[in-house]
Amino acid sequence: MKGLRLQSLTALVLALLSFLVSPIAAYSSIFGSLAVYLPGLMFTLVVRRKIGGDSADFLRTAALAEFGKLVLTGVLCAVVFIWVKPLAAGFFFLGMIGVLVTGWIGLALNREP
Repeated sequence: MKGLRLQSLTALVLALLSFLVSPIAAYSSIFGSLAVYLPGLMFTLVVRRKIGGDSADFLRTAALAEFGKLVLTGVLCAVVFIWVKPLAAGFFFLGMIGVLVTGWIGLALNREP
């Protein structure tokens, strides 16, 4: 869960920095961040319930949750690109990539030696 807090902070910082460019850049960055953050949160909530149980059940749940995460990310991207006008696409992807990379960094920092 520490990684999700780090991702939230990254989304906020990116949005604030994007606001220096324009309000459109700021909300585009927020939407990009949410397009990655919300599916990741859903994945975490689903998979955490299965930790400690049957390993086959855990792996099945993790695989389905990962597929659901990818589908939800794609749907959210499509929804934003179809219905949000005007949209600064570069800042949208900046928000997505920033939150995604922060998640990877969070995983690396949580790794035990």
